[in-house]
Amino acid sequence: MARHAPERFAAIHVGSEQIGVQIVEYTNLDDFRIVEQSYRQVMLGEETFKTGRVSFSAVSEICELLKGYRRLLSEYGVRDYRLVATTAIREAQNQPYIIDQIKIKTGFSVEVFEMPQEIFYKYVSLVKTVNDRGLMNSCDCMLFVDISSGGLGFTLYKDGNLTYQQNIHIGALRIKESFDKSQRDSAHFHQALSEYIKSTIEPVEKEMKQHSIKRLVLSGTETKLLVKMLGKDQGKITFVSLSEFDSLYKQVRSLNLPQIIKNFQLPENKAEMVLPTIVLYKQVLSLTNPQEMLILSDQFMDGVVVKHIAEKTGHEHKQLIQDQLISLCWEIGKRYYYDPVHAAAVEKWSLLLFDKLARIHGLGERHRLLLKVAAILHDIGKHVNLRKHYFYSYRLIISSDFMGFSEAEKHVVANIAYYHSKGTPSDNDPTFAYLTPNQKVTVAKLSAIIRLADALDRSHRQKISEAEVAFRGDELVITVTSSEDMSLEGWTFADKADFFEDVFGIKATLIRKVG
Repeated sequence: MARHAPERFAAIHVGSEQIGVQIVEYTNLDDFRIVEQSYRQVMLGEETFKTGRVSFSAVSEICELLKGYRRLLSEYGVRDYRLVATTAIREAQNQPYIIDQIKIKTGFSVEVFEMPQEIFYKYVSLVKTVNDRGLMNSCDCMLFVDISSGGLGFTLYKDGNLTYQQNIHIGALRIKESFDKSQRDSAHFHQALSEYIKSTIEPVEKEMKQHSIKRLVLSGTETKLLVKMLGKDQGKITFVSLSEFDSLYKQVRSLNLPQIIKNFQLPENKAEMVLPTIVLYKQVLSLTNPQEMLILSDQFMDGVVVKHIAEKTGHEHKQLIQDQLISLCWEIGKRYYYDPVHAAAVEKWSLLLFDKLARIHGLGERHRLLLKVAAILHDIGKHVNLRKHYFYSYRLIISSDFMGFSEAEKHVVANIAYYHSKGTPSDNDPTFAYLTPNQKVTVAKLSAIIRLADALDRSHRQKISEAEVAFRGDELVITVTSSEDMSLEGWTFADKADFFEDVFGIKATLIRKVG
């Protein structure tokens, strides 16, 4: 059988401390290689955290670098690429102007990722690295902790599922910039720094104490610094004993900046990051008390590459990650004491309708995933208030971090939950007015579908054993099999069918068969 010619793809990342490009050649996720990789150190994060902006002199520097990357892509014949910006540009008050200048001067369009997306893409790569070495199957409970320049992400993996995910705006560089130079030079800095970090990440402690964590998997910008200070060679995975780390911590806490520079042969800008980084790791360890530590070299661009290849080639890693994201949604539901059996019924019927209506709604695989998430979480607002639970479902979804979903997608899911039971989507509702025109149409379509699905289990008693969906001309006929009285479901369905007809121009009819 003829072997397909390999494809090429480039990931470009504008980060807080470095800008980089990675060009890969692949046939599938098990057969790819890096053909070119380049990084340039920058100070964007420090500038953003200090002033709230990225200067136009820095933007000019970025553009010159990106022009070089564009030439590199041209030399390798790369047409498929993603250019993603994270913390520094994400938090810059002049973000729109930066993106505009990059587009004008380089021709590159920039995607700006929110923190949950950034953490997610790194996780995609981390899971593959750990899984490829057979470490996930043998681990009962594993905590992934990603520490970037401006953020800290906790992702708990247990028995094949994600059971907890929390992102905090406290990265190594952000911590450093929270104190001025005189404070960092103070003899009291270590104590103040420890207290500052502990109070910030303390909310995670309650969750961590419920689990016996076997492995702590560390990743992020400063892991190279930690590995160097430990005197180890940087590999894909570096195993570190707790005693090794503790010895390093005790050594570092007793040194001032000049001594750190001398002892570890570091430039001053890196030496300034040592204490915030080490203390942050120490506080994470104190929360989790793991049996062992792993430091992974995977970076954000690796995740962009892995996700792209998995999706393009239909690799099983794509489904593995999606299943874990959905497992996290079920955990969010548990947090708000939802009815999981009803949520599962609404999910089942929503997806059945979505699939049968494919030629009518014109939506894609990603929209199906958003509907699935909305079906799982549509009733979580009942934990706050039964009378306006749809509104509180919206608020809880908007207030939650959804790893792997953009802020725009989260707003779509929240609006589907808002309109899952009643109400006509309207710009009179601020929740709906916020959306783009395309998102508004998507919300209307998916809300119309979830309303019918919710009606099929209105009693929360799962009366239906089977359901068939068919078209009869311009009529959608849903035939359900049930041995119980379906009056409540039938009346509710008829009420919800009006909105469905308004959206799709199709009359929906429910027929019951006794089974």
